[in-house]
Amino acid sequence: MTYPPPGNNPPPIPGQPDLSKQSPYGAPPPPPPPPMPGGPGGGSGYGPPPPSHGAPASEKTSGLAIAAFVTGLLGCFGIVGLVLGFVALRNISRTGAKGRGLAIAGIVLSCLWLVGGIAIYALRGDDSSTTGGKSPTTSATKPKTVDAKKMKAGDCINDDQGSSNTTATGEPVEVESVKVVPCDGPHDGEVMAVFKLPDGGMPTDKTMATVASAQCKRLMAPRINRDPARNGLATSYYYPTADSWRAGDREVTCVAVAATEGKKLTRKLHS
Repeated sequence: MTYPPPGNNPPPIPGQPDLSKQSPYGAPPPPPPPPMPGGPGGGSGYGPPPPSHGAPASEKTSGLAIAAFVTGLLGCFGIVGLVLGFVALRNISRTGAKGRGLAIAGIVLSCLWLVGGIAIYALRGDDSSTTGGKSPTTSATKPKTVDAKKMKAGDCINDDQGSSNTTATGEPVEVESVKVVPCDGPHDGEVMAVFKLPDGGMPTDKTMATVASAQCKRLMAPRINRDPARNGLATSYYYPTADSWRAGDREVTCVAVAATEGKKLTRKLHS
């Protein structure tokens, strides 16, 4: 097969491309595409940067984180600092703000305050249980000296002159005052009833003692009989002196005492 010599190409065939007008080396390369916007003289030729994912970091410190830290330091707001700390952490993860360390510190401090408070409360509860739920100073309360005429039901008393109101010869003893003391400690007697004698002339000591003894036994019997230590209890009483009678005193005070002379009561009698 031979190639036609140059410049001696055959005439074109109708309906076919004219090869004489084409480059013997093939078609020229296509022109380069136009430059992208922002090319030379306008920035990068690779187009705009891809969109970023997540929230951009903020230079501002979270106010909630600061509040959580301050509240945790103070410790007087209990669980508030704990709640503020967790809310601050959630907001920081969403906004990218600063203050994560402050929020965590507030949570830790609040937890320490709460644990310390619970421990103190538990220790105080143990102390209360060892003292029967009463203040340990109850038994150490100082006795209060009161006028013998002002004794009232429920008082536990100490009478240095003798709660029987009589001497060894059987004569009555005038008592001006007694000491009111706690009923859970040693005491001479417990006031259980008070009643009034009728007005009029003052009875003799013998008559007054007889009336006081009978009436006090009647008033005190129901309560004494309910007490587990009833066999070790006795009745005593205080009645007006001549001077107090003239001053208008008509009250007789009934007192439960130990049946054994010199022995003291150590608790409040059953109601």
